[in-house]
Amino acid sequence: MDLPDGLLPTSWVLGSHLLFAFLLAGLVRTAPWRNLANRPDLALVFAGFLAGVVFLWTARAGIPQNPGLNLHLLGAAILTLAFGWPLALLGLIIVLLITTFLGNSGWETFSLNALLLAGVPVLVAAGVHQFVHRRLPNHPFVYIFVSAFLGGALTMGALAAVSGAVLSLSGTYGVEALVREYLRYFPLLIFPEAFLTGGILAILVVYRPEWVATFDDEAYIKGK
Repeated sequence: MDLPDGLLPTSWVLGSHLLFAFLLAGLVRTAPWRNLANRPDLALVFAGFLAGVVFLWTARAGIPQNPGLNLHLLGAAILTLAFGWPLALLGLIIVLLITTFLGNSGWETFSLNALLLAGVPVLVAAGVHQFVHRRLPNHPFVYIFVSAFLGGALTMGALAAVSGAVLSLSGTYGVEALVREYLRYFPLLIFPEAFLTGGILAILVVYRPEWVATFDDEAYIKGK
């Protein structure tokens, strides 16, 4: 997951810088900065969640002989559902800054890592929740088991697919090597990611629903 410097061709690295610049420009315009500025309690909760995600990203497994093929949980769906996709993206970029400073990945590949580890899972988590919100009944169990549990699982599956495609299409690793050393282990992470996301969101919507930006008491509970 965490790509080091010198692993991918220069063209891929430069292209990722361009895409990340567009993403960052949009994020600066859309992120609800006032939510954090006007609510110090929410800012503290946000910081606490980021500390937890840093722990998840540093507790990784991999083989030193295969750089970039390490594995760890994401926590992206948790941040997306709890704080909304703009703050989730911002938070994951901050997490990536910290883990890159700690030496888990490269600075030259920072943009590509941000697109893979932040952009892809947040996009998937937000998309799943939007589908649930528009197409399925507004029920707490639907929110927990589909938006959170299934959404968390799909973020990990999407990361496996996209990162595998990047490493294969760039010529960094062959398909057989990716399947043997990397992709076949993702099923071991999909359920823990789903369980972690569903479990934490279930606790939050029961005890601290005001911390969950995508959960509305009026729609999910009081109107029933």
